Amino acid sequence: MLLSVIIPAYNCEKTITHAIESTGVFNSKDIEVIVVNNGSTDNTERVVKELTQKNNNILYTESIKGVSNARNKGIELAKAEWITFLDADDVLLNEKIKQILLKNGEGDLLILNYFVNNSKINLFSMTTDKINKNTIISEMLENPTKYLTVWAKFYKAKLIKENNLKFDPSLVYSEDSEFLIRYLLVSKNVKFIDEFMYNYYLSENSTVRKYNPQMIQEYEKAIRQIEHNLLPYPEFNYSLAIFILMQFNLMMVHSVFVSPVNKLKELRRISNKRYIRRALNVINFKNMATPRLIPLVFCKYHLYLLATLIYKIRVIQNSNNVSK
Repeated sequence: MLLSVIIPAYNCEKTITHAIESTGVFNSKDIEVIVVNNGSTDNTERVVKELTQKNNNILYTESIKGVSNARNKGIELAKAEWITFLDADDVLLNEKIKQILLKNGEGDLLILNYFVNNSKINLFSMTTDKINKNTIISEMLENPTKYLTVWAKFYKAKLIKENNLKFDPSLVYSEDSEFLIRYLLVSKNVKFIDEFMYNYYLSENSTVRKYNPQMIQEYEKAIRQIEHNLLPYPEFNYSLAIFILMQFNLMMVHSVFVSPVNKLKELRRISNKRYIRRALNVINFKNMATPRLIPLVFCKYHLYLLATLIYKIRVIQNSNNVSK
């Protein structure tokens, strides 16, 4: 078996068939699809089980609730040389999957381009150094939204299982980033492939876009874990600081500035936490040329009203992007 496609499934009766069909499992005996139902209350189970009757390479199983538990269950059952992860409301696009995997068998991690709705994210052209692993890890940490997604990548099953790599079920946010960083640390050969493989459908129902009063604490939990993972690697200190600041941006746009709390007060409170202050020390006014760092520079120098204005604008932009 060449490829195991792991699909966590939660209340996805309307999209799961399309997702499964997009894997190519109906056209190739070298592909297996493992659908892990993790607590659905709709007809997801029935829809998937009907498909398993048509193809022996489609496997239905269940896990306790949580995307990490579902992915871990899929990893346990995967029989193929390669593993990839597919969300139940997304699709695989590339018809060259088999050809890509056979051609790059010496790789530990294959990273492909993808779409977010109709927008191209060409990681191959964006990545400045496709050979040096430390440079790749640094670039991914500094651009987590583009790079640190678990999908649109192929992983060696042997490497995952030999290193007992699992998703951390205690993490609600950034669990894919945390897993991917640990996988990168044990990888030797990371390859970028100039093909578009995945279409990620951005929607209001995405976990990160739903307001959660516990979001700040959950992001902080993930940051602490990633800091712990990278503690033996001081060469990533700067990139880790930028990663933390990017998570801070997410906290502001998806939690603080869409919540009923006093936004200015909460912004000031969080930006003065010790771990945020440490991260803010790596930037200065020269970074104002980088749009994503502008509100962070304002926070560093206690210009909170200006930072508030930027974040309010970004909430509006974010809402408009989802509605398109």
